[in-house]
Amino acid sequence: MIPSKIIRFLEERANVGFAGARDDKLIPRGHRVSGWQTDPSGRTITVFIPASWTAGLLDSLRSNGQIAVTLEEVGTHETYQIKGQYLGDRAVRPGEIQIATQSRERFVKALLAMFPGEPVGTMLGASLPSPTLAIEIEVREVFLQTPGPDAGRRIAPAPHDEATRR
Repeated sequence: MIPSKIIRFLEERANVGFAGARDDKLIPRGHRVSGWQTDPSGRTITVFIPASWTAGLLDSLRSNGQIAVTLEEVGTHETYQIKGQYLGDRAVRPGEIQIATQSRERFVKALLAMFPGEPVGTMLGASLPSPTLAIEIEVREVFLQTPGPDAGRRIAPAPHDEATRR
């Protein structure tokens, strides 16, 4: 479902993420994402959430099940949104904390390139705490969100695949 080109982007360049979920009354809530890992097939993605951003998340996911995750490369603003269905949750594993650390390091590196000589990278790097919760998501749709004429365009499934998706 997630094209391999975008999987590579998520693993190598994306450096900041945010998740949105809503409860059974459709009341939205946002959650910071510290890291992510895609299944090689692109059919699932697991996002890692810091404890300070978990309030209401599991209640929303268990009642509604829908989640949208936006992942971006600060600097280029290349951005993708992944919409999907909640599959489950668990505590993060040690290797996944390392994945989140690598994301934080990419974020700080991007900020330092944008603001050379200023302490902004270190300060904002601290805003991406280590995760405690892993959320597994079945990917349903992928959208391009990079600013420009194609922003909002669905990448997967392709429009001609709509009938097979249902």
